[in-house]
Amino acid sequence: MVSLKKLSVLIAHHAPVMRFGLTALINSSGRFKVIGETGEAPVARRLFTEKTPDLVVLSLTLHEGDGIGLLKDFKKMNPAGRALVVTARTDSLAVQRAFKAGARGYVAAEDETSEVLHALERIAAGELYASGTVARGLLGMLANGSVETRRDACGQLSDRELQVFRLIGTGLGTSRVATELHLSVKTIETHRQRIKQKLGLTNSMELTQCATGWLLGAARKRGQLTGT
Repeated sequence: MVSLKKLSVLIAHHAPVMRFGLTALINSSGRFKVIGETGEAPVARRLFTEKTPDLVVLSLTLHEGDGIGLLKDFKKMNPAGRALVVTARTDSLAVQRAFKAGARGYVAAEDETSEVLHALERIAAGELYASGTVARGLLGMLANGSVETRRDACGQLSDRELQVFRLIGTGLGTSRVATELHLSVKTIETHRQRIKQKLGLTNSMELTQCATGWLLGAARKRGQLTGT
């Protein structure tokens, strides 16, 4: 009986515990082998170029970058590459942008560990995949008419602007956002100004209130859909 060649996997996740768990899970499968792991976006780009993995498992949050930007870079470097997103973020906007950026699969952090291996098998076979948790969430939002489209306010924001907007909603000021994203304060101020223009906001207080309200609204939708 001919044994299948193990497919190589690169892990890019900001949380060390998640990287450790994913590495152990994937290596124990007998089908896949982790050839590198990191929590930093620049290192992930370098490893992707050097090791040319068959598959990538990544989160949407990374040090010195973000998952959406990384997905776009991977797609440019290797259009045939296949990436699986594993994240706690299951809002429809995050899911839509991830697939648009180049993800082939999407699994929620709350899913069973077996879901990760199943997703890798599916995307390795050339399929698109969304876990049951993610799919049910999207269907529920569609039924409620709450899936974001390009006409929605936040749909106007670029991926980086949305990332800044989300951090503002958590209560971070300009300096903290700059530190979190490894960008200059001036760059964050420019993003803040563009966000205000796109959303029709006149001052920083309105921006903070809008961002906070958007995050709370997304949390309520998740709670309604999961029954929490």
